[in-house]
Amino acid sequence: MGSNGEKGQKDFLTAALLSLFLGVLGIDRFYLGYIGTGILKLVTFGGLGIWYLIDLILIYTGSLKSANKKPLANRTKNLKTAIIILTVYLALLILLGATSPSSNKSNTSTKQSKQTTTSTTTTPAKPKPTAPTPANSTAPSTPAAPTVTVSQKNAVNKAKEYLSTQAFSHDELIDQLVFDKFSTTDATYGVDNSGGDWNAQAAAKAKEYMSTQSFSRQGLIDQLVFDKFTQDQATYGVNSVDL
Repeated sequence: MGSNGEKGQKDFLTAALLSLFLGVLGIDRFYLGYIGTGILKLVTFGGLGIWYLIDLILIYTGSLKSANKKPLANRTKNLKTAIIILTVYLALLILLGATSPSSNKSNTSTKQSKQTTTSTTTTPAKPKPTAPTPANSTAPSTPAAPTVTVSQKNAVNKAKEYLSTQAFSHDELIDQLVFDKFSTTDATYGVDNSGGDWNAQAAAKAKEYMSTQSFSRQGLIDQLVFDKFTQDQATYGVNSVDL
């Protein structure tokens, strides 16, 4: 590819061609005497292409010297030749890319798609005769199982925990779960699936109030309604304490 100039100088054209064709393997670095970076460039495949491009530019511009700090020999003489080779190489790569099987396949697919679209829009579809279906031959459809989220499962467990220790109305327990940072949807799901007996909860709440305070019958009903029990649930709770 060329010979060295002064003693210790590396030939520019040789370095340029090695960088262009084998730079991704670090051969240009080995040629210039950079053994360590040559190995690193080899194992990284030219720094994933980035290092390859940088070294190619540095060699062509004369910025990269050999390891002994001497400039590359015969650069001025062979620069035009190196540029012509680079140009031809890039043109071949572009030509090969344009004529590659994948490119042809993509173009063929596009043409087929256009033809299909044209055929669809210009040719009316003929209705296919359908065979009569016996009344008893329809298979029953199986409904998809509802998906329960982790948050909804946690809301159910939390609601059960509260009901095991305190008396709550349905809506009051929803508010408590929302206060515990569950969404309104998850909180409602948790309460609805907690197995709570709201009449029993009203009775337990009424018993709690009667153990600490004195109430008239209507006053206790109003208190339970205030706690978001329904009128019927509140009445049931008051009746349970014989008020």
